[in-house]
Amino acid sequence: MVIEYISAGLFFLFIFLSGFWLNRAARPYSTLIITIHKLIALGLGIFLGWTVYQTHQAAPLTGTQVVLVAATILLFAVNVATGSLLSTNKAMPGAVSFLNKWIPYLTVIATATILYLLLYAN
Repeated sequence: MVIEYISAGLFFLFIFLSGFWLNRAARPYSTLIITIHKLIALGLGIFLGWTVYQTHQAAPLTGTQVVLVAATILLFAVNVATGSLLSTNKAMPGAVSFLNKWIPYLTVIATATILYLLLYAN
């Protein structure tokens, strides 16, 4: 089960690295960098969704686990929304940039917590 942590950690590392790369790039952003960033994030979402599904098939999720999975999905959705807004060539309010810079850290914490609860706390 450690492979799930390592895989998720690598996905997050690549997402953060490509995000920092995007942050340093000049606007308009390179289609290649944005595509790499989005595909890695999509791969992580699929991987985590599959992990939750397999865990639920083995044993039903508790109420706490369901709430934490829902919160993690919400954090991922906010990341996708703010990232999409920032990838346009339009000026965005500072709140969008602020959320896009800080919500990923909360997402990592929520993901690590839910993976721990799903894989080890039974």
